[in-house]
Amino acid sequence: MSDQGNFLPQCSSSQTPHAGRNKLNCLVEHKERPATPEELVRQRVLHWLIHTKGWEAGKLRLEHAYKWESDPTRSHIRPDIELLDDEDNVVVVVECKREDVPLSQAVDAQAKEYALKSNAPYIWVTNGGQHKFLKRDNRGAWKTVSLIEPLGETYKPPTGKIPFPLVSDASEIQRYLGEHGLGALEDPGERRFTLALHHVVFEAAVGRSFPYSHDGVHILEYGGVAFRDFPYPGGRYHRRYADFIAATRGRVEAMSVAVNPWYRGGIRLCVGVTKPERKHHALQLNFAHNCEWNEENKIWRVFHDGRMQHVSNSVVLTAVREANCGHWIDWYDDCKEWIYLGDLPAAGTKRPQPWKFLARLLHYAIIRTNLREARAAQT
Repeated sequence: MSDQGNFLPQCSSSQTPHAGRNKLNCLVEHKERPATPEELVRQRVLHWLIHTKGWEAGKLRLEHAYKWESDPTRSHIRPDIELLDDEDNVVVVVECKREDVPLSQAVDAQAKEYALKSNAPYIWVTNGGQHKFLKRDNRGAWKTVSLIEPLGETYKPPTGKIPFPLVSDASEIQRYLGEHGLGALEDPGERRFTLALHHVVFEAAVGRSFPYSHDGVHILEYGGVAFRDFPYPGGRYHRRYADFIAATRGRVEAMSVAVNPWYRGGIRLCVGVTKPERKHHALQLNFAHNCEWNEENKIWRVFHDGRMQHVSNSVVLTAVREANCGHWIDWYDDCKEWIYLGDLPAAGTKRPQPWKFLARLLHYAIIRTNLREARAAQT
């Protein structure tokens, strides 16, 4: 077998309609389960384990509950699949994701929690089309490997990276935006801005050494690219976001950055915050109203008026000042105070400003998140 090939074949699971939602019969538990995208991948894995590798169904355990002590928002964790040996020791933990979810560091971290509790020496994470194997060494550290020995399979996972286009090639730009689900962007400014942001968070961040500190915020880690779900009025986004860990004044947040098409037209620069109890966009910045192109310097100057749902602009501006960021605020032609978030250079230019811009962007999202939580605590 080539180590580049996907060893997991496609298989069909018999589904039956049930109360408006399809269900399928689990190969291990022999009972019906909702046919969710994640469950389809799990049943595909089980089918391969049982029918191709000959693993006994009695040695496959699903969603075994382990008590979790250190997080008040969850009392137990449950691995998708555990492979047991003849003494019922767990030898492999399998974490299954839906097909459109990349295998990110966050997925690895989730699987490592399961392996910690089960004491499994191997981890297999998969979305059905891609796979990743991890093995614990003698010191307890996890390393990516191409061979998962209990199954006798080798696999070298592809990167899943979407090649960045030449900014002078219109067809390449269209290809790139199309693969990101943004092929409908016709406005030249929207396309140029999207490429500029993507170049920073999807390209340049990969090779940058973190942490990076600026203006009271610390970008601690770049977590790579992952599909994220965040709500918006009338629905949800499910799109590639760039993940970061950022901290300020002892506050650490998991944050995600993306450009999204807005359901009312145009695009928004979105910064999402993921917490155990919820996910939300801390900032949805209107490109048309808040981004100004400077042709001479080939940069986008990015502003915000402090607009926030259920909170007055003046309160947001006060929160910015309380965070020792009052120097961000200035008066502009409309005789109103605006928050200056920095300069975003066009893709293909080399300037130091993108990291200052990214730091301010994440810092501003943390300020807004803190304000949201403070206001919620008062009600």
